[in-house]
Amino acid sequence: MRLVIVEDSLLMRENLLRLLSAHDGLTVVGTADGEDQAYSLILEQRPDVALVDIALAQGSGLALLRRLRATPGLAPRLLAMSNQPAEPYETLCRVAGADAFFDKGEDTGILLAQLASWLPPLPLDEPRRQHRLQQLQVLGTPAEAALDAIARLAARIAQTPVGVISLVDAHRQWFKARVGTEIESTSRSVSFCAHTLLHDGLFEIEDARRDPRFADNPLVRGEPGIRFYAGMPLVMPGGEVLGSLCVIDTQPRRLGETAREALAVLARSVTDELELRQRVAELEEEVARRHEAEARIMHLATRDALTGLPNRAALMDRLHQGIRTAQRSGNLLGVLFLDLDRFKWINDTLGHEFGDALLQEMALRLSRAVRDSDTVARLGGDEFAIVLNELWRIEDAEAVAAKLIDVVTRPLVLRGHKLQVGGSIGVAVYPCQAHDEESLLRHADLAMYHAKEAGGNRYQLFSEQMNARAVERMTIETELRAGIAAGELELHYQPQLRFDDGRLSGMEALVRWRHPRFGLLQPGRFVPLAEDTGLIWELGLAVLELAVAQMAQWERAELGVPRVAVNVSPAQLRPELVGQIESILARHGVSASRLEIELTESALTADGPAVNGLLKALRHMGASIAIDDFGVGYSSLTLLRRLPISALKIDRSFVAELETNRQDLAIVEAIVTMAHSVGLRTIAEGIEHDGQHAALGVLGCQEGQGFLFARPLDAAAMDWLAARVADVVDDPDCVGCA
Repeated sequence: MRLVIVEDSLLMRENLLRLLSAHDGLTVVGTADGEDQAYSLILEQRPDVALVDIALAQGSGLALLRRLRATPGLAPRLLAMSNQPAEPYETLCRVAGADAFFDKGEDTGILLAQLASWLPPLPLDEPRRQHRLQQLQVLGTPAEAALDAIARLAARIAQTPVGVISLVDAHRQWFKARVGTEIESTSRSVSFCAHTLLHDGLFEIEDARRDPRFADNPLVRGEPGIRFYAGMPLVMPGGEVLGSLCVIDTQPRRLGETAREALAVLARSVTDELELRQRVAELEEEVARRHEAEARIMHLATRDALTGLPNRAALMDRLHQGIRTAQRSGNLLGVLFLDLDRFKWINDTLGHEFGDALLQEMALRLSRAVRDSDTVARLGGDEFAIVLNELWRIEDAEAVAAKLIDVVTRPLVLRGHKLQVGGSIGVAVYPCQAHDEESLLRHADLAMYHAKEAGGNRYQLFSEQMNARAVERMTIETELRAGIAAGELELHYQPQLRFDDGRLSGMEALVRWRHPRFGLLQPGRFVPLAEDTGLIWELGLAVLELAVAQMAQWERAELGVPRVAVNVSPAQLRPELVGQIESILARHGVSASRLEIELTESALTADGPAVNGLLKALRHMGASIAIDDFGVGYSSLTLLRRLPISALKIDRSFVAELETNRQDLAIVEAIVTMAHSVGLRTIAEGIEHDGQHAALGVLGCQEGQGFLFARPLDAAAMDWLAARVADVVDDPDCVGCA
């Protein structure tokens, strides 16, 4: 219900505003404090009800009532208000045109009750009805020919000037279709159709002026001057009544039986049309949802979830399309295969969340470094592939590869950590190195491995020789498993001597593979392959078995070999390793104190707590633990103090130029000092000259091994060497002559 308040008392006006605004269904559309201002406001707003104070400071409330009633087509319900008693003022107000009177001294509940009496009753299922109406999404929509035709036919059958399809929402009725009237909507409070909602069948008013429910209705007293109304409720299949199909006339009348039946049929046609609209809308929404879901599934199927880059499936499609384009244009197509260097160390040390952030940063860098027409894809882990379209020369692909190496190796700061990551890139170009997408990607991958083997932070163009090496690598991988089972592995041993007296302090066991066709293979030919393929566990156990068996044999021959060091790969650091070593030692009757486990620095940072527990178990067993190639990795003094380590092996790269390079001399001195400060033995590797031997002794290094003392020899030769060392322990001059 739309209201206008005419009141010259500011306090009373504000109180009325507060009172009326608190009730749903009542809307104050304006206020005035004088007669002329009020008349203009009501003429403009056409409210359903005007509350008029009869004692206005400017003009007269009674005069305003008379003016409003004298204005043709303007017929709001008028409620007069006064501080004076009802008698005789109520009579004066009604004579002037008021429909009701309110004594301001009375309870405001009386005022609200009067306004409520002018509101149509609400259906019992009003919330459900409103929800159903909103579901249809038909309110405020454009005219539709089908519904306009129904309204026109209804008016023609009923022989009335007006036919309307009315939908009643919370506060208004809106005409979805109309014939014979320009009115688009009215407030619900004056709506005849709001009464139709409560009827099962036709709701008919033969003469509204004679019906006490509608005689004072603004639509009856004013424009359009309704006298006759007949409305057939629009009942949806669920029972909700949304509005009505109605016919209206300005003359009293009564419908015949045929017209009543026709209105019922037409009303069902309207609800069928509305139901069909909703079904169509639901189908359209379902289609849209499916398209969206399909697009989302396609995105997930073709995109890497972490970086948002195309995945392998999308990459292969781009490669296929790129090859077809290159075939037509005669240009080249480049494929780059990128693998980040040191990513696993970063991921294991700083955590997977940090590793994920690093991959996202690299994806962003790579995408920004190439053209929009190129493709950057993530293949998994720390591997990326880049497709370069429309190249003129192979050198163009190499130039991009060099640029990407520079991009990848630039320092970055992530979560407070400053890092510098490396990368290796393999390059393959269509049609020079391959003619299909699978071969292009495989050849780029092979070239990347060669770049990594060459030291990383570089790119490598594919060549056919790499393919031959890959075939050899695959052959070796196949034969290595059989070779381990067939006992083709053998150990060579290199002595470790004490600097102070030249005595033998131990042996380092070095694995070799006596291949049936390729001869004796050095560990570099098959150990990395074993680590990549998962064979390192079987290989490592075989090496331990051979070493411990040899220790038992030397012990039975009474050869004084105090300790044998065996290299263990980080991939072997499983919880079950301790049990396997115990079983091997027990099987051969060898004390754990004679076994030393050699680990690289990278093994110390792989899953820290688990490794720490495993190393403690080995030490508790009695075995000693040495860190191999110390100085080239990233160990810290804190890490060395925390882990149960026995010895540090100084890497040969620091020993090689020890006599001439002051920097290497300082590094070795620092390593020795640090090791002794935490109670660790020091063993220098790669000693080849007397000068290196002397310098290491002066710096305080305790033990050493290298060609100066002996090359790695098989067990038969080592029997002789062990005996030889035992004979000369009292003659320091003979230390290097073995």
